[in-house]
This record gives sequence, C-alpha cells and structure tokens, in this order.
Amino acid sequence: MADDGYPAEDYLRPKLQDLISDGVRAGFPQDEVIAVLISLLDEGPEEDGEMR
Repeated sequence: MADDGYPAEDYLRPKLQDLISDGVRAGFPQDEVIAVLISLLDEGPEEDGEMR
C-alpha cells in the first residue's frame, strides 16, 4: 500500500475501478454505473435490507 495516508483508498480504488469496468462491459454507460454507485452509497446502511 502507498504511504499517502489513505490506505483504505489504496485498497478500494482498484476494486471500484474494476466494478465500474464490469458495469461498462455489461453494457451500461459509465456515467450511469457511477451514478448508481453514488446513489447506493447515499442510501446508507439503514436502507439496506440486510442491516435491519
């Protein structure tokens, strides 16, 4: 991991990039994939059925 002070970002960035790439390969526009990911994050865990 890089020593930039953000080890979680270093860990998550390649996984997020892969997830976006997978969505694009599945036929979704990149901006739509990103918008859905943001929406999912904005909902938070209280909206997640598994967290209830």
